[in-house]
Amino acid sequence: MGLDTTLTAKTREARSGNYANRLRTQGLLPIVFYGADLPEAQSLSLDYAQFKTAFLTSTGNRFLYSLAVEDQAPTWVLLKDYQIDPVSRRMLHADFMKVDASKPVSVKVPVTLTGRAQGVEKGGQLQQSEREVTITGLPGSIPDHLEADVSHLGLGQTMHLSDIKLPEGLRLAKTVDLPLAVVVIPKGLKAEVEAQAEGGDKKAADKKK
Repeated sequence: MGLDTTLTAKTREARSGNYANRLRTQGLLPIVFYGADLPEAQSLSLDYAQFKTAFLTSTGNRFLYSLAVEDQAPTWVLLKDYQIDPVSRRMLHADFMKVDASKPVSVKVPVTLTGRAQGVEKGGQLQQSEREVTITGLPGSIPDHLEADVSHLGLGQTMHLSDIKLPEGLRLAKTVDLPLAVVVIPKGLKAEVEAQAEGGDKKAADKKK
């Protein structure tokens, strides 16, 4: 969950323009915090360095966090929207939505391939088609990433999203079973494999005669 990070926020005035720029020069990120059970949206600020580590630098889940507003108890939040400066690539603003800890949420998490595919040992090339997958589960059970073991994949074989072993209580949010990884056969090797296959078929035919 966002590097197991609890983001600490402080209240700020609901102003924009120069005021927001002053916050940024002080190393703060202006954010808005809202939710169905909140009377109104809250204007807050985060430590930019902390959030940069959790979002811009993280290779894990970058959308689900625990947010503590000053002296209040932390609560689960989803990063719903954000703005990044196109030149400096610095985060300018972010919106967080409060979520119910007892209700499932859908979150994108990265997928890491583990193991060395059998087909790679024979000269194939492993290609990863999907690097993120959307999973659904309770906020406290969402991992920062998923792992998929590809060691069983042979030449030309494909692993699909449904082949990922999900932790108990989690499920794929999408029903479309997209390819996750495939062991591609290079052209030169493909010709060799096909020739071997044809030779095997010929031998089998000769034996039947």
